[in-house]
Amino acid sequence: MLWDLIQQRQIGQARQAAAEASNSISRTQTDIASLERSVETLMLTCQAMWELLREKTNLTDEMLMQRMQEVDLRDGKRDGRIAGNTTTCEGCSRLNNANREHCVYCGEKLPPPQHVFA
Repeated sequence: MLWDLIQQRQIGQARQAAAEASNSISRTQTDIASLERSVETLMLTCQAMWELLREKTNLTDEMLMQRMQEVDLRDGKRDGRIAGNTTTCEGCSRLNNANREHCVYCGEKLPPPQHVFA
């Protein structure tokens, strides 16, 4: 009898953990889909802006590539990334873009950004 109660409690806890994991997966999938849409929109916007600039000025693809490399190297590393200011969330200790008001992970209010200009 006591063993049955313990097993039922463990089964209930396992079901609850499984439900929470399933909800977490659903939220993550939704977040990924949203990020993918944002990236596609940004790619489209960048392409359209570059085409307009190229049509209206004497800029070339080579000039764009050179500037991209210069911007990439501003942090001393050629890694295809922009060096950004980050801040650590006091709520969850994760890194966030310093320009954000709230942590993307836990929603905690972040300290105001301290910009460093190159």
